[in-house]
Order: sequence, then structure tokens, then C-alpha cells
Amino acid sequence: MRKILQLIVLLSVIVFFAGCSAKENEGDKHSDSIAISGQLKGAEGRTLYLHHLSVDTLSVGGGEYIGLSNNAIQGGNFSLVCKPDNDEPAFYRIGFSAQNSITTLAKRGENINIKFTKVDTLCREYTVTGGKDAQLMCELDQHLSCFIDSAEQLLLWYEFTDDDSVHATVNNAYNIIKGHYTSYLRDFIAKNPKSLATMAAFYQKYQNSTFFDEARDLALLEQIYKNLRKAHPKNENVVWLSKRISFIKENLKNEQNQDEISSINK
Repeated sequence: MRKILQLIVLLSVIVFFAGCSAKENEGDKHSDSIAISGQLKGAEGRTLYLHHLSVDTLSVGGGEYIGLSNNAIQGGNFSLVCKPDNDEPAFYRIGFSAQNSITTLAKRGENINIKFTKVDTLCREYTVTGGKDAQLMCELDQHLSCFIDSAEQLLLWYEFTDDDSVHATVNNAYNIIKGHYTSYLRDFIAKNPKSLATMAAFYQKYQNSTFFDEARDLALLEQIYKNLRKAHPKNENVVWLSKRISFIKENLKNEQNQDEISSINK
């Protein structure tokens, strides 16, 4: 029985990579607006909301979101339009609530189409055509969904038995898929240096677990900022990132000073 469970755990790791590879293969334009249309079956009459997000909503928690538009789904279709204040890409939330929504990137003049397939978990399965940044955000969600499916399967096997050797195998399998997923995020960041989606990749989370740490991975965060500063020097999110990096450095400096004082006093 133990060997069977260990085999199933290892197979779930294989399924994780196969699933991710499979998922990778899967109105009029208003010059002064962002037009987001799409399809969602099984939610007739329910209202979708469009909000503008401040970047700290994605990163450190809290933050602000501003309601811009809403639309009741009719015939399985919806349409959301907003007029941004500038030409810079920005983060937007589309969904029924903060808990059941997706976060996307869009800028003035883009016409984006989104096809949702799950009413109760919008972010788990959807496709995007239109804006390049919106497609990158969709890619991040697809890969995160794949990671979550594997992680949740491993949790089921962990809870299925009290066998310590099986628990160790499950933990090892989780660390493997998390490590490979973190490598995917690094590769995503390297391949898309001009997109604000790299910020979303760095701050991506699964439950309360993060894949990167601001202090430990400060060099990566600084590289993201340097790349984005060249492409979007006046973008509100890039300006925020500059301030955030300064804040992190100041905290690290204070911690180092405290450690030095503690060492002297011993």
C-alpha cells in the first residue's frame, strides 16, 4: 500500500508538468477607452464588475480598487468599457467579487475578449485574445491553476495516511513542483522584461505562500524595476516599485544595524 501511494504521489508531479504544457497551447476598438467583452455561460443576469487596482493590492495586501464599470450578463455575453486617464498599462480586476475574479493588464485603445468557462472560479479556466499584457496575465493564471491542482492532489494524499514515509514523499514532491514553478516564473520574468506582468509574477501567491521573497530576492525585484523603468518611466506601478525597493533596503539596513548592536552587547 505504501509503495502504491508513493507511486501515485510521484505520478502527480508528472501530471503537473504535462498539464502545464497542454495549457500553454491553448467589438469595435475605442481609441480613448479600454473595451473588454467576452462570454460566460451559466451566469445569466449576474453582474460583472470592472475595477482599477493599485499595485499594492497585488503585492503587500490592502491597497485600493476603484469601480469603473459593470454589466449584467445577457445571452452569455458581457461588455465592459472604461476610459483611463493616460496611455499607461494598468491593473484591472474583472469579476463578481474580490474572491471570484481575475486580474488583468490593459491600456487605452485595447479591445480585449475574455472567454470564461467556470462561473464560480473565474480565474481557473479562461482564455484571452487582444492585448498582449492581458494574454500574459492569463498565462500566469493558467500555470498557477496547474500548480494548484497538483498541490491540492498532494494534500489529499498527505491527509489520506499517517505514514511518515508517505508524508516525506509528498513533501518532497511538493518542493519539487514548487521549485519548478518558481523557475517558470523566473523564466517568464526574463522573457517579458517590458511588461508589468512581471510584477504580478514576482508577487504571485498560493494561499498564504509566496514564490519569491522581497528581501531574499531583492536583486530580481531590482532587475524587474530597471527593465520597467526603461519601458514605462512614468507608470504609477513602476513609481510605486521604486519606493517599495527603497523601503525594503531601509528595513534590511535597520535589521543589519540591530544585529550588529546585538552582537556587540553579547
